[in-house]
Amino acid sequence: MPEQPFRHDQQQEPAHRDASSRFIWPPTIFSLACIAAYVLSRNTNVTLYPVDGTAVLRPAGWLLVAVAIVVAVWAEIAFLIAGTATLPISPTSRIVTTGIYARTRNPMYLGMSLFTAGLALVLNSLWFLIALPLAVYAVTKLAIEPEENYLERKFGAEYLAYKWKVRRWL
Repeated sequence: MPEQPFRHDQQQEPAHRDASSRFIWPPTIFSLACIAAYVLSRNTNVTLYPVDGTAVLRPAGWLLVAVAIVVAVWAEIAFLIAGTATLPISPTSRIVTTGIYARTRNPMYLGMSLFTAGLALVLNSLWFLIALPLAVYAVTKLAIEPEENYLERKFGAEYLAYKWKVRRWL
């Protein structure tokens, strides 16, 4: 059968359509949550722990921030090694299942969550801990669930097997 000629009304599908999202939700949501928590912290006297807990809890917060950065960088490196896009607005060429992805399906979002929890301790702010579950819920609904649906459509049984084997968070 001869190849059909290209017609102007048959526009090619843009690359961003083969993606889980058209917007970069996770960093935006966590950034807004942290900004709101910081503003509320600066304008209210709501703390997470008494001042005498600073010597122990502030370093623990910095440790959480460091772990968050390691988790996020490790996840990014896994994507680079696999040769696939990290941004949800870009097409995914393969499922990454090695490294940290053998333990959690969403290490970048886990890293953002740990970072937010670490800031709560570093800044002695209850507002960050209040913002954290709200950010996690929003990321789950606006990013994770659409990503999972996209990966199921694109990779079928391969992704379903990975999803069954590896937890979403931990």
